[in-house]
Amino acid sequence: MGRALQTFFRYFPISDRDRLWGLYLTTAGESRIPPGAPYPPTGHPGGYHFDWKRGRVLREYQFVYISSGQGLLETARSRWRITPGQAFILFPRVWHRYRPLPGIGWSEHWIGCDGPVVRSLVRNGFFSPRRPVLRVREEDLLLAAFSSVIDAVRAGRPAVQQVASGAALYIMSLLYSALQPGQEGSRNVARAIHEAMHRMADDPAQPAPSLPELARRLGVSYTWFRRTFAHHTGLSPHQYRIQIKLGRARTLLSETALTVKEVAFRCGFESEHYFSRLFKRKTGVAPREWRQSFSGRRG
Repeated sequence: MGRALQTFFRYFPISDRDRLWGLYLTTAGESRIPPGAPYPPTGHPGGYHFDWKRGRVLREYQFVYISSGQGLLETARSRWRITPGQAFILFPRVWHRYRPLPGIGWSEHWIGCDGPVVRSLVRNGFFSPRRPVLRVREEDLLLAAFSSVIDAVRAGRPAVQQVASGAALYIMSLLYSALQPGQEGSRNVARAIHEAMHRMADDPAQPAPSLPELARRLGVSYTWFRRTFAHHTGLSPHQYRIQIKLGRARTLLSETALTVKEVAFRCGFESEHYFSRLFKRKTGVAPREWRQSFSGRRG
């Protein structure tokens, strides 16, 4: 049975342990703002409370999800109309203001966080102030993740920061997924990528089509396929196929008595020499050393 949404929020003192963890929450909360209600609700501490006229600048990141209602978000860059199923990201040192439409209200869920983990994600381009608003695709998963944070805070669980930071990272991963090509457009995009991953995961010992041929069978251009596949998985199609083969090879080396040559051919490599060289480059050890390390553990 679903939990009725009420106004609840918490702001956290940050300990040395929290900072060493790499990702810590500064705040978490949820609120249902009825039509005509003042916004934001009272009770937020200095540095967080704001009014529409002056706006606000934060020192950390906040991720806000709107599950119902409508409103507005403004930053120094632009202005957005926020509708149900959208989320927006507030960045440090970026002026902003937001509110529900007075005649409609909204239901909001948020976390504030900071630390090397989230700063590294932004520094490496996973999130950008140039695109703070996104359309959520899997709202049930996102809402459950926000609820898990609130539940952990309400329950006062031991090491609540570490528990909540795990859910916060999951929230960020769902939002990053929503930014990928195909999430806001045709579902055929995601379907093509998933089909490609499935075909590449088939028995690697069987003759596999070339990647251009695979793209042709999927009905897309090879250039589009290569670029979009990398966006979705973080690997080029070629590297993804190699990782699949090496994963099968590691399993066979650790669980069977097949020779290295037999493992190489069963995993679709053209020669034992190429397989051994590639295996060592990717794992740091030769196939026989990998097998010996598992034999030692069993002994």
